[in-house]
Amino acid sequence: MPHRAVVLSLVLLLAVPAGAQDVPDAGTPTGVLTKAPALLQQVEARFPPEAAAQGLAGTVVMEVDLGADGKVMDARVVQPAGHGFDEAALEAVRQFEFSPAEVDGQPAPVRIQYAYEFLYRPQVVEAPPAPKEEVVNFSGVLLERGTRKALAGATVVVDVGGEPREALSGEDGRFELKGVPSGTWPVLVTSPEHTRYEVTENFTEGQRTEVTYHVRRKQYGALETVVRGKAERKEVAQVSLRQEEVKLIPGTQGDALKVVQNLPGVARSPFGIGLLVVRGGKPWDTRVYVDEELVPLLFHFGGLYATFNSNLLEDIAFQPGNFGAEHGRSIGGLVRAATRTPSKEGLHGYVDLNVIDGSALVEGPLGNDWSFAAAGRRSHVDAVLPWALRTFAPEANALSFTVAPRYFDYQLKLERRPKGSRERLSLTLFGSDDRLSLVFSNPAWDSEGRGNVDTLQSYVRFAFRWDKPLGSRLTMLTRASVGLDRNELGAGADIFVRTAQYPVSLRHGYSLELTEQKLQLNAGVDVLVIPFTQEVQAPPPFKLNQIPDPFVSRRLLREDASRVPFQPAAYLEAVWQPLPGLKVVPGLRADYESTIRRTWLDPRLAAFWQVTGSTTLKAAAGLYRQPPDYRRGLLSPTFGNPDLLAEGARHYAVGVEQQFTDALSLDMQLYYKDLFNQAESVPAPSSPDADASLPSYASTGRGRGYGVELLLRHQLTRNFFGWIAYSLSRTERFDSRLGKMRRGPLDQPHNLVAVASYKLPHDFIAGVRLRYSSGPLDTPVAGAIYDANANYYYPLAGELFSRRLPAFFQADVRLDKRFVYDDWMLALYVDVQNVTNRQNVEGTLNNFDYTQERFLYGLPIIPALGVRGEF
Repeated sequence: MPHRAVVLSLVLLLAVPAGAQDVPDAGTPTGVLTKAPALLQQVEARFPPEAAAQGLAGTVVMEVDLGADGKVMDARVVQPAGHGFDEAALEAVRQFEFSPAEVDGQPAPVRIQYAYEFLYRPQVVEAPPAPKEEVVNFSGVLLERGTRKALAGATVVVDVGGEPREALSGEDGRFELKGVPSGTWPVLVTSPEHTRYEVTENFTEGQRTEVTYHVRRKQYGALETVVRGKAERKEVAQVSLRQEEVKLIPGTQGDALKVVQNLPGVARSPFGIGLLVVRGGKPWDTRVYVDEELVPLLFHFGGLYATFNSNLLEDIAFQPGNFGAEHGRSIGGLVRAATRTPSKEGLHGYVDLNVIDGSALVEGPLGNDWSFAAAGRRSHVDAVLPWALRTFAPEANALSFTVAPRYFDYQLKLERRPKGSRERLSLTLFGSDDRLSLVFSNPAWDSEGRGNVDTLQSYVRFAFRWDKPLGSRLTMLTRASVGLDRNELGAGADIFVRTAQYPVSLRHGYSLELTEQKLQLNAGVDVLVIPFTQEVQAPPPFKLNQIPDPFVSRRLLREDASRVPFQPAAYLEAVWQPLPGLKVVPGLRADYESTIRRTWLDPRLAAFWQVTGSTTLKAAAGLYRQPPDYRRGLLSPTFGNPDLLAEGARHYAVGVEQQFTDALSLDMQLYYKDLFNQAESVPAPSSPDADASLPSYASTGRGRGYGVELLLRHQLTRNFFGWIAYSLSRTERFDSRLGKMRRGPLDQPHNLVAVASYKLPHDFIAGVRLRYSSGPLDTPVAGAIYDANANYYYPLAGELFSRRLPAFFQADVRLDKRFVYDDWMLALYVDVQNVTNRQNVEGTLNNFDYTQERFLYGLPIIPALGVRGEF
């Protein structure tokens, strides 16, 4: 006689409530499953007679669509068994009833995966008669091996003499079974995402058997998908990356923020030092935010790692231009990183040690609603770099270290996030510190024999975040922070720059949903106050057409200042859908800057038209302005010009997005950026009788950038993700001496990046990154003037940026291997940069009288080894 056993497995594939209208900011994840559906009524499937006649068994895996009321809307077979099992399973499942699932505390339709297992037994073995009142005598908890996460929706089957008894694990991983007879019986645990777990248990009458099973996941690693609802799309040029997509990209040392350098519109920075050169603009033109807090220093010394721990991030959004009115004080790109909620499922963390630094993180719950995370990083590059320079860059032997480059950073986060609520409250403390001291052993590097350079860059921020729903349609968003930034640079005892800033920021806004009008309104204020003190003693800024005095001590200027720059702003933005498939996003931003005493009003507009289900056309235009770079002293009355205008740019873009499959898409856009009121150096007076008191800088610079950007992207799937990014661009600046446009200093016409990561059997993950880009621009030396008094040769520059150095190519590979234990995991990885050992030209070096020249090459093949323990 045929027997049947049912294996129920719930796997969240899609949890987006129908008609969802809440659109939080980019840092707030949406579509969070707060209650899984539970099986209320099961209909037993008939056993196909032809299968019974042959003594066959089989398992049918189906996708089942449940409505917001828990009723079965549709079902389809994704893994057939044949022999009549498929039809029988579908007939039964369509009569099932479930409790409604909830997303963000509200009933919502979901898709589940259901495995129906048909077992055939030639004989019916009668189970021992159950007691009149059965009690729970078999219970336990299911945990995922290695991560210790509760395993929900798994099926526990006890085979009692051929008659299966089943239980389904709850959200906490716990299960219970009543009346299991005495004896030794096999126990089977099944879940679609995990391997079969089989064990034999001994059951004794009158005793309760308590167990803990560690069930191994089929695949471990960073390629683990978390499906969420999508925030409202408002930017035309935006690439969003999830943290699990970017941790294992070769050449980034596992740092998620470094991955931004591999996206369209971002040029390769010199020596790979971590500068963000977006669409040919200055690094100052691009801002980086973490939870809407401005990060003053993105990367540690040499661009090795970001100053904020990537393992605390949930996702990253990069916009090379045409961002919305909510953000300003920038004329280039925008990087927005959102932190995740610390784990509420027990104590977790990691310890990572590699040849560059060591880092650690620990996180866990604090009561029902609160959780915490603490992380830190400390370099030991101070022990590695001197050896690397002696080995790979002997031309730098004029340098030695008294305090070699060393850095550390830290993060501490407390967050309250009630289950089933959209409210989110967090407090975050984070900071960074970089120090370096160099000694010049060669007097040719310094004709006055100062002999040393000392640097310090540090910052600390204490940030407050509160997302508060004020109703079903209105949400309040508040961000505030206070901090301290210190920057010091000294050469000898007489040249120094010492600044201390105490930034205070407040961003407070509201988001209103008007569902009937298909309209969302966002409005708020964005205030930044930067009290600072500074001590500066340095030579005046270099001017074009001027031969500097090699004895700079005769020209030193000093400035001691204390100011309180005040930069308030307000914004208003709408997301309107006037027609099906058409979305219009107008915005307006008003800014004021107290140092230059200027107010500006920037209108912006973006539009999206979904032509078909897979094709979207887009266009945008906007005005963007920012204060001149105060860090370079551009607004200093002694070294700069406090009467400069706000630097401006007009952004224009058109593009198309094509979705080929659920995973494969192409994004192409054309852009044009018109620059005006750029701060530029004022040439030295041509006549000795000219006014020498003219400011060093003026707002007379202008330029343009234009190009096309392509991103062919394969989204994260079970085993693979990657992309091909290509930028074809031109950056130009107006040369007033020539009366025409010339190539800008950061012009890089071709930039091609291909990255891919694939999960192999036995917990291996392999990745590769290929990069090709145009070589950097260089200004040749036309000759030199000899100063007999100083015994010094001064170079005479040829045409500015008239020579392009050889093109750049680099291949990086990475291999990760994971070992999984019951309560923790161990990962070994090797990240090899420049695996082809290509000599890439980064610049040029000249001899003492500039009669000879040779190339300066980047680093050769660099293997980085590391070990990481996770618990």
